[in-house]
Amino acid sequence: MVNAPDQRRIAVFTGSRAEYGLLRHLIAGIATEPSLKLQLIVSGSHLSAFHGNTLTEIEADGHQAAAQVTLSLDQKPAHSMAVLSAEAMAGVANALEELQPELLILLGDRYEAFAAAAAAHLLGIDLVHLHGGETTKGAVDDRLRHAITQLSTWHFTAAEPYRQSVIAMGHPPDHVFNVGPMVKDGLVAMSTANRKAFEESTGFRFGECNVLITHHPETLLPDRGLTGFEALLLALEETPCNVLFTHPNADAGRDQLLSRLEAFVQKHPQRSWAVPSLGQKRYLAALQLFEAMAGNSSSGVIEAPLVGIPVLNIGARQAGRLRYACVWDAEANLQAITEGLRAVLRAGIRTSWPRPRPQPDSAPTTVILNWLRSRG
Repeated sequence: MVNAPDQRRIAVFTGSRAEYGLLRHLIAGIATEPSLKLQLIVSGSHLSAFHGNTLTEIEADGHQAAAQVTLSLDQKPAHSMAVLSAEAMAGVANALEELQPELLILLGDRYEAFAAAAAAHLLGIDLVHLHGGETTKGAVDDRLRHAITQLSTWHFTAAEPYRQSVIAMGHPPDHVFNVGPMVKDGLVAMSTANRKAFEESTGFRFGECNVLITHHPETLLPDRGLTGFEALLLALEETPCNVLFTHPNADAGRDQLLSRLEAFVQKHPQRSWAVPSLGQKRYLAALQLFEAMAGNSSSGVIEAPLVGIPVLNIGARQAGRLRYACVWDAEANLQAITEGLRAVLRAGIRTSWPRPRPQPDSAPTTVILNWLRSRG
């Protein structure tokens, strides 16, 4: 696409595979909108060999990074999130000074996003924040999300209670829009999944019972939630099912979780597999094809309920988020996790696959693109 001289420059920041999956359709929409010029700033685990070099997923979608902000994620011993945030802030500031966008769009609550928000604010660039107003009491991300909200000018939230929370922070109601969770874009575009294609693309093998595990560090705990994850692994030892792990994110405590995960897979090679990242397409396919999901990812309380897969949410990492009927909460101990795992696997039993495709009532990207056009 040739860039016209009167195109308005819209920067989008992405620092992780999960957040890119939620932004993916909005990024594509901006890239193909004649009046807009996409400026994609890529950082975090996208540029880390240890975390799967997921920049390749972005490039496979036909996008090129206008700027790459590399962080020292692959250094051993790992840098603290404070040091990584400083690296991200400096790198994003340099990128923004060069690109000079009208707006910077970012999503969520991670430290990379906070650093990008701080850089844009100090440079006088208006911020558009997606998924603000939420609460995750078990992670440092909770305060970072609220800090990003306070630095932002425009807000697109995932539910009306979250919109009211942003307004309660002092933001004008006409700057805050409830568009629903960004995953609805992916659900609208989602194709019907099948188990054979999923096995061919991942190496996983379905059995009579199958569970998807996505578990991240619980950053406010001294042990980063390792105790709860070890209890989950013990529960899986006694549960006759096939297991697919996705790797934990890049938060402090990741290495300890990953080493336990890899040891479990090595011990049970006939019924357990691990992938660094599924990407949004395969992740949504997994939600259609597995009996149940377990862990402490936000996707378990946002994306998964929209598809209808039963979820065991472990510990306090997602405490404060809205809950739906198919989410079971369990304390991070062996008894609670074992009982919860049995419950969600029973609830997930079906006679045919995949699950029926959900029919979301709207696509958030459509609303946001219309808003961007209206500003021209």
